[in-house]
Amino acid sequence: MEITGNTIDAFREDFNRVVLELQDKYDVTISLGSITYWDERFSAKLTVKNGRDPEEIARADFDAGVWKYTHLGLSKGMYKRMFLGVDGRRYAIVGFNTKATRYPLEIVQVSDGSRSRAGEGFIKELMDEYYAENLAKD
Repeated sequence: MEITGNTIDAFREDFNRVVLELQDKYDVTISLGSITYWDERFSAKLTVKNGRDPEEIARADFDAGVWKYTHLGLSKGMYKRMFLGVDGRRYAIVGFNTKATRYPLEIVQVSDGSRSRAGEGFIKELMDEYYAENLAKD
């Protein structure tokens, strides 16, 4: 068999169709990561996560990765918590891309649902506002 981009695309389609039975049987979500191929072979990362609800999986991913950002004041349970920015807009932190060094955090602007990336400085500003607001309430 000659492995080409078309072969890989067909394999991914077949994989996604076949894996549905396993996902239902074990109540998990199975995903096939990027596929690398050379000569007569290919490799891919296979990820299995508990549950089928994308929102619950995103929340679990957030809580699993938040330890890398505790120095900014983030902690488990802050997935989609609303924060007031210095610009007066409300934001929610929804995830991380730890491979992105400049803008590793994924945020959503609450008013319009637009998603974007943010650097640690922006998140620090959100957290400073958040803690200042909560201290003022005490």
